[in-house]
Amino acid sequence: MKFSLLLVLLVHLTVFAQKEVYVYKNPKDSTRNAYLKIIPDTDSIKGMVVRDFTRLPDTAKASPYQFQNLCSEKGILTLYTSTTVVFPELFVEDSVMQMLDDIIAEVVQDHQIPRQNIFIGGISASGARALRYTAYCAQGKSQNNIQIKGAFSVDSPLDLTRFYSSIDRNKENFLAGMKWEADYMENYFLEHFKGDIYYNAKAYEDASVYSQHKEGGGNAVALKNASLILFHEPDIDWWLKERGCSYYDINSFDIAAFVMELRAQGNDDVTLITTTGKGFDRKGNRKPHSWTIVNEVLLMNWIMERLDG
Repeated sequence: MKFSLLLVLLVHLTVFAQKEVYVYKNPKDSTRNAYLKIIPDTDSIKGMVVRDFTRLPDTAKASPYQFQNLCSEKGILTLYTSTTVVFPELFVEDSVMQMLDDIIAEVVQDHQIPRQNIFIGGISASGARALRYTAYCAQGKSQNNIQIKGAFSVDSPLDLTRFYSSIDRNKENFLAGMKWEADYMENYFLEHFKGDIYYNAKAYEDASVYSQHKEGGGNAVALKNASLILFHEPDIDWWLKERGCSYYDINSFDIAAFVMELRAQGNDDVTLITTTGKGFDRKGNRKPHSWTIVNEVLLMNWIMERLDG
């Protein structure tokens, strides 16, 4: 396996006994094809958690979240990747996932990470990408023979046909940020899929984690043996009042149907965690679509229970 020259910036040791290393595959471009490794101070790394973003986090800025530190304390390497500058990247094409696949393989090789202990997850579009990549690997498409041991998703859009239909039917009722998102996503979908769901339905279905109107849930069938945990806060009172949305317009619709479909297919390791009153943004404002709905200790325990070796 050949890898391009790397520009590596070694940052500092933190109080949590972990080392931070930024890697830019293209020294002239820090926006994509780059990654950040949070390496635990241990002689033997037990596994890896992958978080794919549109930009790498700045470790110089304090984070209110502890998941990364929990991983380090358990001997788990955290890998933040930046594979695209597109927002929102939903991994609608297999070719886009190859960059992530190569990065994961490189880090596994460099740190002798047990290949059977690779986890991936994220919130919103990042969570959808995590599930898409998990299915991609399960379908045997990984050129590096990567397999995902478990994936987590936080309030992610899973059915792009439902997503577009919601915009098409109801966007005139949307309020605040939901209105902006609807206008943006409608243009994104029409451009990317060369038309709407009535003209090019197959493109939307092929790009979705789950498709309600396809037998087996479309791509969801590839996840029938996957270990999955999903977090969601279906505060419909907030969505109605603050965003002008019904259940059909939020990710609840996809998530519940996706979980039901996988369980019907015999997946006994798919967990749905629904919360109440946990979602807030970093300024303390109410926002159900937020990482704060995640019980990070519970998530860490879920990962540790599935580690091999």
